[in-house]
Amino acid sequence: MEFEVFVQREIAGLTRFAGVLTGDRQLAHDVLADALIAAHARWSRIATLDHPLAYVRRMVTTTFLADRRKVTRRRTDPTDDPTMLDQAVPDPSETVQRRDETSRLLALLPDRQRAALVLRYYLDLPDPAIADVLGCAPATVRSHISQALAALRAGSERRLS
Repeated sequence: MEFEVFVQREIAGLTRFAGVLTGDRQLAHDVLADALIAAHARWSRIATLDHPLAYVRRMVTTTFLADRRKVTRRRTDPTDDPTMLDQAVPDPSETVQRRDETSRLLALLPDRQRAALVLRYYLDLPDPAIADVLGCAPATVRSHISQALAALRAGSERRLS
């Protein structure tokens, strides 16, 4: 399969995956672009694999986790202060509110814990597959997920009180 055909077929799913992984639309585009550039350079080898999509997802995850990217990240966090906005209109949608709450809590997690949660709950991957992507043992994956869920629960409880 040609690289262009692969990208046309998988770009939507890879974009969603990168977005969930990073929690930031612009950073997701940057991470995905960097991973696809690297994949293009190695496509002759990647195309021969049984599951090239899994390999490219791993490249996206690795790119996200890379320390070199952390230095160049610029984050903008939304504000809860309505006086900062020209027109303060409360959002009536509880779904949007819950999604925002989840995104904020996920953003507080260390990158490896966040990646483990995304791989588990967004892609529904088992521990060994997550361990392969993160380059660690399955027991470490379970530890990352356990710690992340505990942190999410604690953060959620703090916001409710």
